[in-house]
Amino acid sequence: MLERAWDDYRFSDGTPFDISGPDGDAFTRWFLLNWKHVDGRTMAQAFLAEQGSRVDPGLRRFIEAAASAPYSFYQTLEVQPGEGLTLRDILRKHEVRVTEQSASTILKRGHIVLARVVELDGCYFFMGMGAQVIPPVFLDHVLAIREYLEAAGDKESKSLSAVTLLQHEDDLREAYFEIDDDMSRPPEIRNTDGDPLAFHTLTYEIRSFEETFEALKELEQRVTAASDTEMLEGAATNKAGKPTELTLHWLRNGYKGGFGDNTTLATLTIRKSRLVVEVNSERRSKRIQKEIKKRLGDSALLLRTEIRSHEGIMKEVAKGPRRKTGSDEHDRLMKESPEARAFMREMREQHLAAWVDQPVPALRGMTPREAAKDPEGRELLESLLMDFELRNETKKDEFMRIDVPKLRKELGMERGLK
Repeated sequence: MLERAWDDYRFSDGTPFDISGPDGDAFTRWFLLNWKHVDGRTMAQAFLAEQGSRVDPGLRRFIEAAASAPYSFYQTLEVQPGEGLTLRDILRKHEVRVTEQSASTILKRGHIVLARVVELDGCYFFMGMGAQVIPPVFLDHVLAIREYLEAAGDKESKSLSAVTLLQHEDDLREAYFEIDDDMSRPPEIRNTDGDPLAFHTLTYEIRSFEETFEALKELEQRVTAASDTEMLEGAATNKAGKPTELTLHWLRNGYKGGFGDNTTLATLTIRKSRLVVEVNSERRSKRIQKEIKKRLGDSALLLRTEIRSHEGIMKEVAKGPRRKTGSDEHDRLMKESPEARAFMREMREQHLAAWVDQPVPALRGMTPREAAKDPEGRELLESLLMDFELRNETKKDEFMRIDVPKLRKELGMERGLK
């Protein structure tokens, strides 16, 4: 019976039953209060019916209160370690103060949990909580569940009822495990165009350095406005002073404000009879090949294409310790230099000043300023700011931390969602 209930709980028959594992405690409470036996009753209902008047009145009140309390997703707003937590019921849009000792030493502001909160005589407490703590950046997953339940529930009600949540308990649990799967899946690294990283190296045979430079120089000049002379100053030359090797960059203008950095779409190294192009995605590889074909025609012959995935590079790195390089020493000096730290701090502040007016994927494409004026956007923004606060706790260097109070003031979020 336990194994069958476990399979129902996990929506799978492929996860070994382990009552002592991380999900054991949450499963036990769900098994007693939610799982229905072949006769259509839960264990708690069967117990009360079979024991009848022999059940202590206080115990009966406790069981009935717990059984009628639905699961929901809660976000931690305040923590009093060893005493309790202030939580926001994301699905029902209200706050509750929970008396709790162990969880209050684990959860931090911003963390999201799937839990059953029971009220008895004015005291609120957990009676089943998922073992997985969900980071604030996953709030949009929960809002999608809320939208689904609101469409399925009472159309006239402004918030979801306990009855609706009890009816959709399996939907909430399934969403919880889906989020758990998303959290355990390694993030997909993408470039600034949103393309998956795949490092392409294209090698061309060319007729001459001069012809190739003349055809491709505009890819960089249209952004930098550098003259031919200025660009060729960085070229390697032969004994006669003629250029033999030069690296060009295919550039795209950066955003105004913030760092203002231009984006390098491709790096092109021109030699006497070879052109080597490096890009970091398949889409950019196809684009630069079209540019070269258009500008050089038959004067450039593609000899070979080498592709290395981001995962492959990471596996190479994991094979063994990396030797110290000049860049390591450069990074150390940058961190220890007061001037460098001041510069990096200033650049971060400039970036954040521009960030509030740039579209953010985590805010459903809204800018932070737009999100602050939208009901759901404001929820997402508040959760994102709490995520920044959590990340700040892991950063030892002060200049690497985000000034969240300053952002809150700029966006009118000093009081959170209130």
